[in-house]
Amino acid sequence: MLYKQFGKNGPMVSRLGFGCMRLPSIGEGENKRCDDEKCIPIIHRAYELGINFFDTAWGYTNRDNQRIVGKAVHDFRDKIYLSSKLPPSEVQQPGDFRRKLEHTLKLMDTDYLDFYHMHALNAQKFDHAKKMQMDKDMLKAKEEGLIRHISFSFHDAPRVMVDIADHGIFDTLLCQYNLIDQSNEEVMAKLADRGMGVMVMGPVAGGMISAGGEDFRKLYDTPAETAEELALRFVLGYDAVSLALSGMQSIEMVEKNVAIVEKIASVTAEERQSYKATNDKLKGLSELYCSGCAYCNVCPQGIRPQQHFKAYNRAKVWGLYDAAKQDYLDDGLDKDAEKCLGCGACSAECPQFIGIPEKLAEIKAYFTK
Repeated sequence: MLYKQFGKNGPMVSRLGFGCMRLPSIGEGENKRCDDEKCIPIIHRAYELGINFFDTAWGYTNRDNQRIVGKAVHDFRDKIYLSSKLPPSEVQQPGDFRRKLEHTLKLMDTDYLDFYHMHALNAQKFDHAKKMQMDKDMLKAKEEGLIRHISFSFHDAPRVMVDIADHGIFDTLLCQYNLIDQSNEEVMAKLADRGMGVMVMGPVAGGMISAGGEDFRKLYDTPAETAEELALRFVLGYDAVSLALSGMQSIEMVEKNVAIVEKIASVTAEERQSYKATNDKLKGLSELYCSGCAYCNVCPQGIRPQQHFKAYNRAKVWGLYDAAKQDYLDDGLDKDAEKCLGCGACSAECPQFIGIPEKLAEIKAYFTK
């Protein structure tokens, strides 16, 4: 396993982190819970192979995920780093944060968390967190040793990430970054230069790159032998990135991903430039250029057009039609498109001058024809 310092003052973490959200489960709906017999051996195997960073969250697997992660790492707790997250929506009145942090610590059978995140922040959620004084509560918990590093996970336009980091309490961040979604790249580098630790989720684009397989890999001039290896080479070859989280569901997946990471001793600047040049060439083939700036997020119906455009480009530009369509439908974007009033408020904000209402209808037809 390869290791890297997590920010200026952070610990040495494995380049591959274990994102525990997708651990095997049993039951359906409200009865869904983690499958202890399958989950524990998977986490133990990850530890045996050198992974020392395990990430969970308050809501994963019907709020059962924290329990199983704590149970699985109990015997080697002092040799690994535990990360969890709490959404600001769970803090609605004074005392909520402390009660839920203490509940998490009890569930995970630990006296402290190495990393604790404000979960899935955007501008609105961060405003709510500050209003509920979640930031002050996190600082107090850090002073008491219940949290060792204050963090946030992020889902918004890149400029908002800087606004959140400028608040000054955060040691690390978690954001989306992969070969086909590099919208956060410039901001990641800026914050890493400040000394923040940068961790990424979605290194294989939520499985899209894996689904693309050999057809996707052949688009690039690469020493990688598989699409997954190509994806991890790109992500871990970026200096700003300390580690990448992977949601692994079996011992086989753990062993496969660890074997890939062990091969990435170095990625040359020339190799990364080659990947980016190929990306730019592919993007040039698209008739829809969306920069992901999110200025269009002004819809009175709550539609976020860039999500539709991202799915469309993954299908049209990178040839990942089946996976992009599945995500489009699973996320309910076809139903979102039906809400469009055609008011044009979004188009008025678009720096690329996209006729957004018309494009939403076109994309819906493309994925549902």
